[in-house]
Amino acid sequence: MGEYVFAFYWLFSLPALLLLFSIYFGRNKFYDNDKDALPRPYPLLGHLVAILRNRNQNIVEWMCEVVNKSPSSTFFLHLPLRRHPHILTSNPANVQHILKTRFGIYHKHRKFGVVLHDMCRENVFLADGQRWRKLRQWASHEFNSRPFHKFANFVVPENEISNRLLPLLSEAAANNTVVDLGDILRRFTFDTAVQMALGHDLAYLSNSPKFPPTHFADAFESAFEISMKRIFSFFWKAKRFFNMGSERRLKRDISEIRGFIREIIISRRKVTSSSSSSGTDHHHYHASDFLSGLMNDPEGKFDDDEFLIDSSINFLLGAQDTVITALTWYFWSVLKNPDVEDRIVIEVKEKKSSNIRDMIYTHASICESLRLHPPVPFGGREATEDDVLPDGTKVKKGMAVFYHTYAMGRSLELWGSDWPEFRPERWLKRSDENGREWTFVARDSFTYPVFHGGPRICLGKEIAFTHIKSVVAAVLGRFHFVLAPVVEEHPEPVFFSNSTSKMTNGFLVKVVDRM
Repeated sequence: MGEYVFAFYWLFSLPALLLLFSIYFGRNKFYDNDKDALPRPYPLLGHLVAILRNRNQNIVEWMCEVVNKSPSSTFFLHLPLRRHPHILTSNPANVQHILKTRFGIYHKHRKFGVVLHDMCRENVFLADGQRWRKLRQWASHEFNSRPFHKFANFVVPENEISNRLLPLLSEAAANNTVVDLGDILRRFTFDTAVQMALGHDLAYLSNSPKFPPTHFADAFESAFEISMKRIFSFFWKAKRFFNMGSERRLKRDISEIRGFIREIIISRRKVTSSSSSSGTDHHHYHASDFLSGLMNDPEGKFDDDEFLIDSSINFLLGAQDTVITALTWYFWSVLKNPDVEDRIVIEVKEKKSSNIRDMIYTHASICESLRLHPPVPFGGREATEDDVLPDGTKVKKGMAVFYHTYAMGRSLELWGSDWPEFRPERWLKRSDENGREWTFVARDSFTYPVFHGGPRICLGKEIAFTHIKSVVAAVLGRFHFVLAPVVEEHPEPVFFSNSTSKMTNGFLVKVVDRM
């Protein structure tokens, strides 16, 4: 009960503190006017002055600017009334240190585990130590199984692209209608993610004039967003205790998510039981999806329904939001760079009959888009003992260390003076004497930690690339997008981020058929 008393203490004390602060806020003497100067921390308030001064700027972009102009690209961020500052870094040597060299002492930040526990529970993404190794081992086994690999990489995306995405875009082109490409890609990605995870077709994407409601997707996105916003809230535990506001919505969302998956498990067990009693093969339709792989384990290690639900939620958490973001910002980047689009279209047509792995320039363009708009803009770890980073930064036990992926993609030191440009060629070199063929030149995962690095490197990296390239090849090989005229009701898309990189205001386009 003590934590709730503490919460209510701050509920009444914080307004007084902010009132005192507001007396000084806006006075030039209270902060540096030099735009190149690093923000100063103040007693009790920390960097709250600087954060509020830049409140009209996205917090991720503000932190990006600060960390990239800091000495050795490392910055101490002081938050109000916190014992330790947070360490932000875009230094690849530091990233390698926490993700690989000293992996054993840098655990997932405890606060992420606390705020996400209600939604995720048993979580390979948040576990540490022996528990993480065990969860990682079975997850890796499932991801690398041949049936799931084929199902996830080829069967699901090809069916969804051929039967829904392309007919929908074709109809929009024929009718010269404006569509929200962001919403289309969201529906497409949720359909494919749920098919991979649960073997269930949501059918959110259709070529009918009116899309169906997206109840499960809405609940899933809402639950994740509310959970992540807990990080910045003093009062969420009190709100949860009294079942108030956003915490009431979160409880309802989680109930809907878990109930939906539970119904699929119950239905799956009935089919299995019926098939077994009739003497037929117990492997039913969609036996290659992630959930079926767990339920059909020959040793029966995954019979607990709660574990199956937890595992499915964690799979979806990693599969859908990041791919939605990657695809949305990719098409935006290509639309704004027609010369790049022309080169992609040429390659798609030349390599159409071959494997998408041969589309080197397309792959480079995807990496370039992810550099500028990483789906997860930063990652965090917590030190379990005192340490010193390679740049000399001293880390105390209990300190949070965040590597700023978004800032690293915008670093002058790492990418040169042309870093703002969308230039896939920075990932390529000519592979023959005539200069007609490209070779892809990868960056190490500590300079480019979009898929994390070290022992925790993303298990779904190759699946993500395959899905994105499949969509790109199919869509750009046939269609061209024209940005809808920007009017007051539909302003141009803007980047923002809570936990993943989003696009505000929709992505309104007209579709032009190349045929």
